[in-house]
Amino acid sequence: MTRGIHWFRNDLRLQDNTALEELVSRADAWLPVFILDPRIIAGAGFGAPRTRFLLDCLGRLRRDLEKRGVPLVVREGHPEEVLPKLLHETGARLLSLNEGVTPFARRRDAAVRQSVERGGGEVVERLDHVVFRSSEIRSAIGGPYAVYSPYNKTWWRRWRLEPRLPGNPLRLPPPISGFAAEWIPDPGRLGLAAGECDIPTGGSEAANRRLQRFLETAAGRYHEDRDRPDVDGTSRLSPYLRFGAISVRQCFARAEEAVRAEPMLGQGIGKWLDELVWREFYSAILEEHPRVLRENHRREFDSLVWNEDTDAFEAWCEGRTGYPIVDAGMRQLRATGWMHNRVRMIVASFLTKDLLIDWRDGERFFFQHLVDGDPASNNGGWQWAASTGTDAQPYFRIFNPVAQGKRWDPAGHYVRRWLPELRDVPDRHVHAPWNSGEPTRYPAPIVDHAERRTIALERYKGAREKGART
Repeated sequence: MTRGIHWFRNDLRLQDNTALEELVSRADAWLPVFILDPRIIAGAGFGAPRTRFLLDCLGRLRRDLEKRGVPLVVREGHPEEVLPKLLHETGARLLSLNEGVTPFARRRDAAVRQSVERGGGEVVERLDHVVFRSSEIRSAIGGPYAVYSPYNKTWWRRWRLEPRLPGNPLRLPPPISGFAAEWIPDPGRLGLAAGECDIPTGGSEAANRRLQRFLETAAGRYHEDRDRPDVDGTSRLSPYLRFGAISVRQCFARAEEAVRAEPMLGQGIGKWLDELVWREFYSAILEEHPRVLRENHRREFDSLVWNEDTDAFEAWCEGRTGYPIVDAGMRQLRATGWMHNRVRMIVASFLTKDLLIDWRDGERFFFQHLVDGDPASNNGGWQWAASTGTDAQPYFRIFNPVAQGKRWDPAGHYVRRWLPELRDVPDRHVHAPWNSGEPTRYPAPIVDHAERRTIALERYKGAREKGART
C-alpha cells in the first residue's frame, strides 16, 4: 500500500490541482497538510489582510475536505523539520507539492526535498501557479524575454499548440487512519486584530462564483471598462489566484468557453486573458532574475538618486497628498486590502516620480496591505511604474495625477467614495479641488507635479547616462 501526503501552500483547492492529481493517481491512502511557517505567517512583510484571507481560504478548504471524509492536518514550524516527521508518523512515502518561484520558496523546498529524500521518501513537484514556466516561453535565440509584448505573442503561440486545460474532478483515496481534522488558528492568536479591513470571502466556492459573475456581466466590456475605477469592470480574482483558490487554467478554460458560446464577448475576454498573461510574465521575470526583489531590473538606473522624505512618504501612505486620485487609491487599499489596477499605476508613479521615493518603499507598503500581494506581480508592477523594470516605454512615462483622474474617473464617483470631504466639490474641480475657489477640509498638494516631473526627468536621464558609461 502506497501512502502519500499533499502539502498545501498556494494551491488551496481540490479542483484542478496538478500535484494533488499526481499524488491521488499513485497513493492508496493520503493526508493533506498545511504548515504555519513562522518565517512567513509571523513575518513583518506578510501583512494582516493577506493572512486573514489565507486563513479563511484554509478554513473553507478544511470544510471541503471534511465533506469528503478527509481531515486537514495543520502543523506549525519549519517544513523541512515538520514534513519528515509527519511522513514517518503516517508511514507515507510520497510527498506532493506545487512549485514555488520566489527565492525563499526555492530554498525552503530544496531543504524539504533533501530532508525527505534522506529519510527514504519521494517528493513529487508539479507546476501549478502559472500555465507555463519561464523555460517554456523562449525567444527565437532561446533566451528569456525582458519585454511583455513579444512574450505575450510567444505565450499565445505555445498555448494554441499546447493548451493546458483543467484536469477531471478528483476521486480522492481514503485518508490515512488515526488523524482528525484540526482547527485553523484564529487571526487573533496570530496577533491580527479583527476587522482591520474589509477582505473578500475566501475559498474555491467564492472564487468560482466571482469568475462566473464576471463572465456573465463585466467581461464583455472589460477592454473598455478595465481602467475605470468608478466602474465594477474587473474580475477581482487576484486574491483567489494568489492563494490558488482557483487555478489559472480554469480561468482560461471557462473564459474561452464563454467566447465560444457568445463570440461578442471575445474582445473583452481576450483583453482579460492578456492580463493573466502579464501575471505569467512577471512570474517568469522573477524566476529568471531573483535579484529583482531587491534590485533594479534595469541596472542602468542603479545610480538613480531617491529622496529620503519621511513626511511625504507618510502622507502618501495615509492618503493625504492633496491629489484626489492618489489619496482615494491609498484609502481604498487601507480599507479593503485591494486597489484598482489603474490606480495602482497612478499611485506608484506618484511615489516614484513626483515624490521621488524609492520604489522599494512603495512595494513593501503594498505587500503589507494587499490581500492579493504576490511577490512577482507586486514587484513587476512597481518596477514597471518606476521605469526600472520591464516597461518598454522610456523613463519619461510620468502620470499626471490630475489628468489621470479626469480621464478615468470623469465624474469623480471613485474619489468621492473614498474622500467624502470632496462630496460637495463640482465635478469639473473634483480632481483639482484647489481650483474650485471653495474652502474644503481636503489638504493642498504636497508637491507641484510640473516641478517634480522636471526633476524626475533630469535624475532619470543622469542615471541612465552614468549607467551607459560604466
